[in-house]
Amino acid sequence: MAAFSKKGEEQERAVKEACENLKILESGLEGKRFIGGETIGFVDIAAGWIGCWAQMTEEIIGIKLIDAETMPLLDSWFQDFLGIPLIKECMRPQDKLLEHSKELHKILTAALT
Repeated sequence: MAAFSKKGEEQERAVKEACENLKILESGLEGKRFIGGETIGFVDIAAGWIGCWAQMTEEIIGIKLIDAETMPLLDSWFQDFLGIPLIKECMRPQDKLLEHSKELHKILTAALT
């Protein structure tokens, strides 16, 4: 969240920390399609919002946290996760998530100035 709401050096530090933490999550995907194995499990569902958050962060502040080049396992996991019909059905439309995230970003950055 700090990568999303901070600016300047604070944001740079927060982005670095977020990427380090995402690498830890990615290490749990070694040799597996999902965190628990070949089928979706509780941890996948609990962590699934992270990919959405990363997409919104990129769209709003222009910082890419997860991509196929730097975190191929995490990127692939997120694409597989979003490809599950039940997940697609339960996810809010991307435009609504973006709208909400932009408002949240405005509120957070205004509160910090």
